Amino acid sequence: MEKDDQDQREKGPQIKEEKQFYMPIPAGTPYSVIAEAVNRFGVELTEKEVIVPGIGENEAAPLAWVLVGSKENLERAHEFIVKKMTEMLDRFR
Repeated sequence: MEKDDQDQREKGPQIKEEKQFYMPIPAGTPYSVIAEAVNRFGVELTEKEVIVPGIGENEAAPLAWVLVGSKENLERAHEFIVKKMTEMLDRFR
């Protein structure tokens, strides 16, 4: 048995790390829509500091909700959120 083969088996399967992207959530997006997108498309909801000009060193930057995930999953989540919000607006008319 080759040493490299043995080392590979001991390490287990190689997990390919995907590059993670951020997608901001527009203000006013219902939490139910965000939660459904998170569950359907395997993205994560988190907070990210918003870069605002003029913030001093001792001031805390505001936080905004963002979805984090692969580019493909975020694109699908974006389409889903837009569709759901459009449906909600159409019902409102």
